This record gives sequence, C-alpha cells and structure tokens, in this order.
Amino acid sequence: MSAPAPHAAPAAADSGETAPERSARLTGQRVGGGFTALYILAIIGVWIALLTPASVTLSLRIADLDPDNKASSLALVAGVGAIFAMVANPVFGHFSDRCTSRWGRRRPFIITGAVVGGASLVVIGMAPSLPVVLVGWCLTQVALNAAMAALIAVLPDRVPKERRGTVSGLMGMTNQVATVSGAFLVTVTGTQGLTMFVVPSLLGLVLVVVFVFYLREIPRGKDEVAPMSWREIPRSMWINPLRHRDFAWAFVSRFLVWTGKALLLTYKTYFLMDHLGYTADQAASILSWAMLVLAVGVVVGSNISGWLSDKLQRRKIFIAVASLVFGAGMVLIALSSSVTGFVVGIAVASVGQGIYVGVDYALVVSVLPNSETDAAKGMGLFNIANALPQSVAPAIAPLFLAMGSGSNYAALYLSAAGFALLGAIAVAFVKSTR
Repeated sequence: MSAPAPHAAPAAADSGETAPERSARLTGQRVGGGFTALYILAIIGVWIALLTPASVTLSLRIADLDPDNKASSLALVAGVGAIFAMVANPVFGHFSDRCTSRWGRRRPFIITGAVVGGASLVVIGMAPSLPVVLVGWCLTQVALNAAMAALIAVLPDRVPKERRGTVSGLMGMTNQVATVSGAFLVTVTGTQGLTMFVVPSLLGLVLVVVFVFYLREIPRGKDEVAPMSWREIPRSMWINPLRHRDFAWAFVSRFLVWTGKALLLTYKTYFLMDHLGYTADQAASILSWAMLVLAVGVVVGSNISGWLSDKLQRRKIFIAVASLVFGAGMVLIALSSSVTGFVVGIAVASVGQGIYVGVDYALVVSVLPNSETDAAKGMGLFNIANALPQSVAPAIAPLFLAMGSGSNYAALYLSAAGFALLGAIAVAFVKSTR
C-alpha cells in the first residue's frame, strides 16, 4: 500500500465539498478509466471467491462428507451462512465508516476480508466433518461480505455524481461475470480436493490486492469520527425508514424485484422437469444455455442503462422500466409450454435485470442517509435487499405452487411478475432524485 497521508481536517460536510470532491483534492487521485477498471475487477474478485463455492464447490464438498443427507446439510450450511452475510454487511460497513487506521477507512477491511475469506475457504476444503464446513462457511461469509461492504462504499466515497450511472452499470454485471468465471475455474481445477477452493480465492485476492495498492485514502483522525462502542452494533443494522423514506423505498423496490428473481432462479430446474417434462440431465443442459443467455442480457442491459442514465441524469425511470421488463419475462415463462418460451422469457427477464442493476446502486447513493460519514453502513444495509429474498422466496413459493391441483408453476411465475410490478411502483415514491 502507498504510504499514508497526513490527517486532513475539514470534513466534507463542513467544507461544502462532496466526498468524491474532497477525496480527489486531498489524494490527487481522480476516477478515470484505470481507477474504474481496477475497482470493478476487485469487486469481481470478491464475487469469484464467494460465488464459486456458493454455486458449485460448497455443495460438492458437502456431498463428499455427507452423501446421504447432502440436500438438507447444504440447506443448513447455506441458510446459516446467509444470516452471517446479512449481519456482516452493515456491521462491518459501520466499522469501516468509523475506522481511523493510518491506511484509510476502506483498504484495511478490503484486504483483511479477502485474506481471511481465502483462509476460511481453505478450512472448508480441508474440513474433516460437516460442523467444520459450517464454521468455515460462516467465516467466509463474514470476511468476504466485510470486504464487499468496504468495496461498495468506494462508489459514494470516490465516484462523482456524473459518473455513477456508468460505474453502477459495470458493478451490475460483476455478479454474472464472477459466476461464469467461477464455473469455468471449476472445470479447470476439477471437482475434488483443495484446489477447487484455493484457485478462486487466490484469483480474487490478487485482484483485490492490485486495487488496494492503487487506491489512495486519507486517514481520518479520531476527532473526525464518532467514538466506537460495541453498543453501536445494533444501531449499524438500522436506518429509520420514517426519517429516510427515499432510502426505504429504494430498499423495498430492490427487495421486491429480487424476490421475483429468487423465485425464478430457485425453481427453474423444477419448472423444466415438473412442468415441461424434461429429465434432470436434459434440464441441466438447457439451463447451461439459459444461464448464458441470462448473463449476456444482464451484462448488456446493465452497461447500456448505466451509461444512458448518466447522460440523462435520471435514475428512477430506468428502475421502473427494468422492473416492468423483468415482470414481462416472468409472465412469458409462466405462460410457456415449451423450452423456447422458457428461454425467451429468460432473455427478456435478463434484460430487465440488467437495466435494474445498472442503475440501482447509482439511485441508492443519491438517497443514502449521511453519505459523507456512514456510506458503508448504508450500502451494507441496502445489500440486505439482495440476500433476504434468497430466504424469503423458498418460504413463500409453496403457497403459490399449491394453488389449484399439482405444482402450479404458472401461479409461481405470475407472482414473481407481481413482485416486479410492485417494485416498479415502490420506486415511484422516491422523491429526492429523478
């Protein structure tokens, strides 16, 4: 890391500068193409380290250790890990906001989270029993979500308003790029042994380290931040929705749309098997192509919408349109009676999802409470709207599937469309930004 700079006193709120303006003036580092590229690669790196086990290798490791109960064991490990992830995001974001390290506010959490997360994945790869896997996965979720909370806060910290849509668009595709990259890495490392955990975590760590060494931060003095206390941990999990209604509506919008997305992703395999009549092997082959279509749609939609929202300096209209387009994709899937209709629905939904993720970070930054002092806490709380639907969707899906006789997948995906429509309505209540 570069040598720490002297403390700089006046805070942005006192001088009238925004956080990005203050950082650019004090560090001499502006957000250009190089900064943005390294920043996006660092986010992809953390996602690769986290999503590769979440989507592939964790289930393989559990199957090795507990082949007879692998489904229930995976549900337990993933469910408990998700709880730790939801708590870690805002709590470590809050700690990052209050950090007075000589290396800055964000860098210590980014690098430490990546290192501890990588070490925790090694623990999983070497685990002799399921309880050790559970402990390793919880540590992984805490560490990598701590790193992600600090990384995401770089957007309000450093990126000027006129570039936030473009950067948000690039951020929106990182999840999909990491998922595809992780799947490719597993084909290279194989599906046995420690390597399938070590390689993704090492790649993620390299990408994070490059950005951390490039990033310049001005350390804050203890007189510039509120004193730390363990009693602040519960407060870090809360932003008053009545006092900060725009942030609350942005949160609700993402939660609703992401609940629709979770319903799609959680039950897509069963839809192909139970509704369209394909075997498990046939469904897996279809899904490999469908997920490629999904990834392409998200990448294209996020980058175009992010760039265009900067040009127009408008965010809400993109969120509303994205929610409606995603909902239209869900309707097409609900009404489909062939794999062609399913894939077309996936394609439409992916464009809607891409448009949404291309703009929603830029939108929430503009309504973030106390963005000069509590950016990481606020962004961490906003990220709960990503994680919570993964638990809510499986809980409510049986209610829709039970409508009528048999498994009613049409009702399930029409309900997903309904959640997306409600998400479009929710964003209309955001008043302080366009």
